[in-house]
Amino acid sequence: MRNTIKIGTLGALAALIAGLIWSWGWQWVTTGRFEEVTDNAYVRADITSLAPKVAGYVLEVGVTDNAMVQAGDILFRIDDKDYRARLAQADANVASARAALVNLEAETRFQKAVIAQSEAQLQSALAAQTLATQSFDRYRALIRASTVSQAKFEESEAGIAQADASVSAAQAGIEAQNRKLDVLAAQRDAAQAALSQAEAARTLSQIDLDNTTVRAPVSGVVGNRQVRVGRFVTTGTPMLDIVPIRDIWIVANFKETELKHIRVGQPVRISVDGYPHAEIRGVVDSLAPGSGAAFSLIPADNATGNFVRVVQRVPVKIRLTSIPSQVRLVPGLSARVSIRTVEEGETS
Repeated sequence: MRNTIKIGTLGALAALIAGLIWSWGWQWVTTGRFEEVTDNAYVRADITSLAPKVAGYVLEVGVTDNAMVQAGDILFRIDDKDYRARLAQADANVASARAALVNLEAETRFQKAVIAQSEAQLQSALAAQTLATQSFDRYRALIRASTVSQAKFEESEAGIAQADASVSAAQAGIEAQNRKLDVLAAQRDAAQAALSQAEAARTLSQIDLDNTTVRAPVSGVVGNRQVRVGRFVTTGTPMLDIVPIRDIWIVANFKETELKHIRVGQPVRISVDGYPHAEIRGVVDSLAPGSGAAFSLIPADNATGNFVRVVQRVPVKIRLTSIPSQVRLVPGLSARVSIRTVEEGETS
């Protein structure tokens, strides 16, 4: 009786082992040999690290750890008193530069009026010169006839010299006033440049003031929050991260010997440890242009004589097409990836 039970047990065990071997063999023949599988895969996302553009003490924090935010939401505020004062100073500089420009424009208009006055004086001097010339010609004819005295003739001769000098003086005055107009034009250009510079400085001050309010550039979940009320933050220091968990993908690192049949667009089955029975689907999106070692911070140098051949891995990006509603994927999770390298119906 015991032998019968023992033989029956051994037979059942052998049948079970045979069934497992047959099942595994059938799975490999029909599916497994047409798939590339790796456990070296991780969930990835475009994590946005936020740092303030201005320095100061944090007055208010508008988010908590792991909070969901939308693009444009206020994350935190920095004390803006110094930046408001700088903006007021910049406004005053703009007003001063604009007043200087207005003053130069007024001086230019006044100078043009002075030039017009000098031109009128020149016309008067020219008329006086013409009269003096005519008077001199008459006296010269009369002095030949001895009908006027020598004193009168000399007086008319001095009058024409005086008229010529007045014309020259008027012409020189107009030339000087025109040169001053050129100086005013140059000063106006300098004042215009100073106004533009002051307006640019005011714009920068306004930008700094606006940057005291830090907003979310993208939608996602807040993580790695370092910002706290009362903390002094400096320019460029990361204060928190935003993870767009709705826009994630998988990076699977396949051995170089497994890349032969992998192509863009091939279907992918994905499983993660947290949801072992969830059916996650995707497609091959792209293959990296180099192995992971090629993009490392310090690439391996095999010219030292200590060469050891190691199979390299190449990152393959997998775009997710179907995620069950109960599955919550976040960057950093480990995954198991299976790429089907042939289409249905091509397995024969």
